[in-house]
Amino acid sequence: MRLSEDIDFTTLTWVKGELDETLKQARHALEAYVEDPQDSSQMRFCATYLHQVHGTLRMVELYGAAMVTEEMERLSTALLEGEVKERDEAYAVLMRGIVQLPDYLERLQSGHKDIPIVLLPLLNELRASRGEKSLSESVLFTPDLSRALPESAKGPDLPMPDLEVRQFAEKQRSQFQLALLNWFKGQDIDANIAKISDVCDQLVAHTNQEEARRLFWVAAGVMEALRAKAFEPSQQLKQTIGKVEREIKRLADAGESSFRVDPPRDLTRNLLYFVAHAPTEHGRIGELREVFRLNALLPSEEELAHAQGVLSGHNRALLDTVSAAIKDDLMRVKDALDLHLRNPDADIATLQPQVEVLDRVGDTLGMLGLGVARRVIQDQHDAVSDMLNGSREATESALLDVAGALLYVEASLDDQVQGMGGEKTAPAGDGRPLPMAEGQKVLDAVVKEAQSNFAQVKQCFVAFVESSWDHAQLTDVPRLLEEVAGAFRIMELDEPPQYLAAVRRFTEIELLGRKRVPNGQQMDTLADVLASLEYFIEALREHRPKRDTVLQTTRDSLESLGYWPIPDLPADLQAAPAEASAPVEAPEPAPVEMPAAPAAAAPQASEPAAPAAPAETKTEAPTPTPAPEPAASTEVPVAPTPAPVSAPAAAAPPPGHGGFEGAADDIDDEIREVFIEEVEEEINNLEELLPAWK
Repeated sequence: MRLSEDIDFTTLTWVKGELDETLKQARHALEAYVEDPQDSSQMRFCATYLHQVHGTLRMVELYGAAMVTEEMERLSTALLEGEVKERDEAYAVLMRGIVQLPDYLERLQSGHKDIPIVLLPLLNELRASRGEKSLSESVLFTPDLSRALPESAKGPDLPMPDLEVRQFAEKQRSQFQLALLNWFKGQDIDANIAKISDVCDQLVAHTNQEEARRLFWVAAGVMEALRAKAFEPSQQLKQTIGKVEREIKRLADAGESSFRVDPPRDLTRNLLYFVAHAPTEHGRIGELREVFRLNALLPSEEELAHAQGVLSGHNRALLDTVSAAIKDDLMRVKDALDLHLRNPDADIATLQPQVEVLDRVGDTLGMLGLGVARRVIQDQHDAVSDMLNGSREATESALLDVAGALLYVEASLDDQVQGMGGEKTAPAGDGRPLPMAEGQKVLDAVVKEAQSNFAQVKQCFVAFVESSWDHAQLTDVPRLLEEVAGAFRIMELDEPPQYLAAVRRFTEIELLGRKRVPNGQQMDTLADVLASLEYFIEALREHRPKRDTVLQTTRDSLESLGYWPIPDLPADLQAAPAEASAPVEAPEPAPVEMPAAPAAAAPQASEPAAPAAPAETKTEAPTPTPAPEPAASTEVPVAPTPAPVSAPAAAAPPPGHGGFEGAADDIDDEIREVFIEEVEEEINNLEELLPAWK
């Protein structure tokens, strides 16, 4: 997991309460130490609590926040040991870190992107309190260097001996040094930049070790982009390229094994940092960004502003408290307007106190940075004031306009609390801005309905199993799956509807159309499909990041069932859909067996085998005593009784037909013989009792 990726907030949720409590204890310990500097145990407690937080943050792989707590722990230790000169400033920055960190973690818990770059000012203030140098943004820039290199960074076809690699590196180093020196002097800049890039490419082609090839390939791409004027040759870039020369020297002196022991990953990251911030796609910039996914590492302006807003103090706790007070004030104003509307003859002067309330609400909204809502409140303040001084008529329409504007402010306030300083609106279908809180309510309703329908799908499959494979229990499954897929399409999701269509096709063909009974392995695979889709719906409703990863399980399971990609509906099911609801008979599945079925099965299925089975059974069983004509109808339920017993034994499909089983596949031969004997005994009893009954 990288700093730039969305973390699994479920993991953070498990430890968030403990982190908040530990930071609270650290704050109390710091406050106690500031009040009584002689009690050094309090600062020691503070350092211990921060150490615990640091370890927990590293455990959940929030390395940016972990770096902050590490610096906070070091500062508290330095304060304890008397190594800090400006102690008051150190206390202030340490307290600010303890207070701001829970807000940042709360933002991540809400499913927002981890943007550790916003922690850099706090990180550098903590370091400055100890007299340490400031860190650059590249320290918090961590691309995934484990990604495979492309063919253009391929090494030699046959591994070169280490001695040859070292000799080659020594020759290339001299050329690199000369080109680097001339570039620094400003002599024939383009030619020397091209030479540096060429030397790096040559080293890539002659180096076996992947860490070394990665460094030289990235360096070659940076110089190629520099030649294409993708970015300016800053002093920092020149210093970074100068460090590449040291790595070439290390390759020439110690060989490739030194890169295996001590890979130059920090230098590679620094080079990729320039690539990520390049304003154009010149040279090899596009390929480098694609290989290392650099575009996903840098936050957008909106994401950055959102994260900075969290650290500025506009957190959920503050907004919840203030918004509750604002809503109370707005409720009083709306109640006063409602009373006046119900009693048109009332004196308009009764609304005078509401002007002061609106003025107070406007000031509060301004302090929260809600400029649009504040202007709306000011407009309503002016409108009510005009009604009071008689310059505007207090009509029902005018009062309703004021009430409607107050409702809009409430919705905006809810949106601000929910987004914690994020985007204020979401696009509506007709292009008009929709408040994010309202848009989220719509999406929540859609997801809730999809979850309800999917729960019914699961219940249908459970009933199918519990009813001993009664296929009628699955009748509603295709419709329910299509409704869930429709909900996903409303949310503009592409993959889930396709997987639901595959499950629907499996149900229509194998279970409802061919009346097959899945074996244990197929039921487990189908359960994996349903469970993964159910998890995806739950993750969608709870706004969990990385929820798409579970869909790989869905895809793999559908492939195991043979229904991904989605197969076409067979011609026999298209032509005669009504026959799909016919009772299960042993010979019927044969014409539509899966590819694993023997070729001879199909012609056998077309023969009238079903009538032969009852005839054969009758010859084995004792012949019933002839009966008068009126009793003939009573023999109908008696004679067919043993018929289904022999039929599965004679015409049951062999195992392995697509993994499906007939209802009698699990019946042991001995059990079948005992069952037949019992049936024959019952037939004899019926023959003895039937005449007496007549």
